[in-house]
Amino acid sequence: MQKNTAHGLTLIELLLVISIILIIGTFSVIFFSRFLTQNAVANTQDQLIGELRKAQVYAMMGRQNGNWGVRFGSNKITLFQGNSYALRNTAFDESFSENATISISGFSEIVFTKTTGLPSTFATYTIIGNDSLKQVTVNSQGVTSR
Repeated sequence: MQKNTAHGLTLIELLLVISIILIIGTFSVIFFSRFLTQNAVANTQDQLIGELRKAQVYAMMGRQNGNWGVRFGSNKITLFQGNSYALRNTAFDESFSENATISISGFSEIVFTKTTGLPSTFATYTIIGNDSLKQVTVNSQGVTSR
């Protein structure tokens, strides 16, 4: 006597597997996009801290015999030489583009004084991207911290 056994998947099993794959795919896309935003905020924080420290060191060294500053605008962080961004020497500009979904509040421009390296202003700057938030603080002595 032979048994007839069917080999394969039923429609219900196939629909169940497809729905599980779709659910996992949906959650992975959500988590991946969140990861990308958090990474962009962290990269912007690192870039901003690096540029602030570089501007302070350049000012303390007396590079190009002037003040150095950093400005954020139009999704760009710009290191510049001069007393202000408007009066800068454009030949020494270093600009870095940032992710369009990232914004920095409390920050437009900061200038470090030649020789002393003291900042023109001190505050806490907030970097925001969707649900991710990081802060950068510049104190009255020009010390930059997270």
